[in-house]
Amino acid sequence: MNQTIDSYLGYALSVILTMTALAYTFWSMLYWPDHFELIPSSATVFVEQTDIPEDIPMTGAQVVAKLYELHADESIPISVNGFTFYTFEDVEENQGIVALDALYRSEVIINGDGKVIKLILEGV
Repeated sequence: MNQTIDSYLGYALSVILTMTALAYTFWSMLYWPDHFELIPSSATVFVEQTDIPEDIPMTGAQVVAKLYELHADESIPISVNGFTFYTFEDVEENQGIVALDALYRSEVIINGDGKVIKLILEGV
């Protein structure tokens, strides 16, 4: 009789251990997708890089190029850190006040007809 009880307890213990191992395996599988989302791949990098910021800063070199471009075609007043360039001569004489390695944020002022009346560039 002791041998029957010993074999029953051994069988019960092995069933409990097997059920526990299977339950742990299935339980941990619930968290596998969360862990795979943390692993960078070509798809996740592509998805994360498609978010383009609305206000992209310009470098000082781009600002100087924009000054020449806008004043060559049409005379739009451009204000850079408080100094306003009205004419092409202002651009040629005072372009040195623009720091070429600085970053600038732009703001466009438009009138009721949809025409640009002023461009404001402020240093970041």
